[in-house]
Amino acid sequence: MNKKPLNEMTPNEIKEAVKKKYGKVANDPCATFNFPVGKDFAIKVGYSKDILDTLPQSMYESFTGANNPQPFIELKEGDIVLDLGCGAGLDLYFYVKAVGGNGKVYGLDISEDMINKAISNMDALGIKNVEIKCGHSDDIPFQNDFFDVVASNGIYNLSPDKEKVMREVFRVLKSGGRTVFSEVVLKDKLPDNIRKNIDDWFRCIGGALPEKDFLSLMEKIGFKNIEVISKTRNARTGHPLAICANVRAYKP
Repeated sequence: MNKKPLNEMTPNEIKEAVKKKYGKVANDPCATFNFPVGKDFAIKVGYSKDILDTLPQSMYESFTGANNPQPFIELKEGDIVLDLGCGAGLDLYFYVKAVGGNGKVYGLDISEDMINKAISNMDALGIKNVEIKCGHSDDIPFQNDFFDVVASNGIYNLSPDKEKVMREVFRVLKSGGRTVFSEVVLKDKLPDNIRKNIDDWFRCIGGALPEKDFLSLMEKIGFKNIEVISKTRNARTGHPLAICANVRAYKP
């Protein structure tokens, strides 16, 4: 059956497709996908093999991030952190270790299957200071001025309304708080024939913005001290125009 053209899909149809696809990643991580999944990719983008080898397979087998935000997240003891698009919980694990017993980490994901897997993973490791909810990134179920840090790893390009997501991130951050994330951006606008159907969206290309547009959107929302910490290419950046940017910005 032919897939519906991407430009004919509604935002809700895109979100439901994303939910279904990443539910499959949670339940059948060894299936074939048009984007990288699992331990080998996590190691290639910098997650420690030695640490991954100590974790349950279910923690990393469904990993689908854009890169590895851990080297520049710079959490401190006692921080309250949101991992937006937490998946099966790999980044949650590292954030919990960083904030210590006095901190708290929250996870949010669109897929109930991913949420259930993340909860099971945290329980298996005896991690208590974490709370994981199912919800949409464009309607974050937390109060204003709640988090010290909002982190994400490839969530924007799966979201039809990036401005709405960014406004939500800004809203739930405390004054002086920051967002730190990894995301696929473009060196220039993609030709339309690369955005044919939802498969292009799943691989974080169909929904990607040019870097300058992404940063301009952050400025429009009100973020300050926006910094592209580094750029890299990996298996997520399959198109020649795609790069993975690691970004930090603050809510004044």
